[in-house]
Amino acid sequence: MRLLPAAALLSLLLSACERTPAPPAATAAPVPVPAAAADPVQAVLAASQRFGQLQSFHATLQMQGPRTLKAAMDFVAPDRYRLETDEGVQTIIGGTFFLQRAGEVRQVPVPPGLLAQWRSPLPADATPADLQVEDLGPAQVAGQAARQYRVRHATAAPDGLLYWIDGQGLPVRIERQGQTNGQPFRATVDYSRFNDPGVRIDVP
Repeated sequence: MRLLPAAALLSLLLSACERTPAPPAATAAPVPVPAAAADPVQAVLAASQRFGQLQSFHATLQMQGPRTLKAAMDFVAPDRYRLETDEGVQTIIGGTFFLQRAGEVRQVPVPPGLLAQWRSPLPADATPADLQVEDLGPAQVAGQAARQYRVRHATAAPDGLLYWIDGQGLPVRIERQGQTNGQPFRATVDYSRFNDPGVRIDVP
């Protein structure tokens, strides 16, 4: 089960191949701390489903372990992605990866369904019976009020996934720890700029 697809996707794109991060959206009124949910499993599933309905968002990835990796991604529905890594900026639209290198742009097919994983922090077909969720209480993510959960699945890492949900019921951070080739790693994805019309992705 791929609870955190960001790492796999970024590794793929880096093996195939900085710009200034996009400005933050206008400051909104503070969002209150999310109340404890009567059913934490449903709270996490609902947040994942709500996230999958967004028209746009911004995400940043930090991976620490055998390899340190930082990257950022923008998404615009239904199928536009812009990835920013130390290797530069890459754009994916529909089933085409616009590989930009040495001043040239080459079009490379993207395997069907690969990028769809970005639309749902949890698998789209996850059910309450698949998950064990522990409410860890109020937390802060980049100064923003949120509620933290630990999410476990039978086929995921033993320690599960840490999952932060804001007052709008959307995931603002996901963190996973595990091992790769016998060495520990930590991967953190932060989400922001939900439905921000300023997030645009054009053909290179």
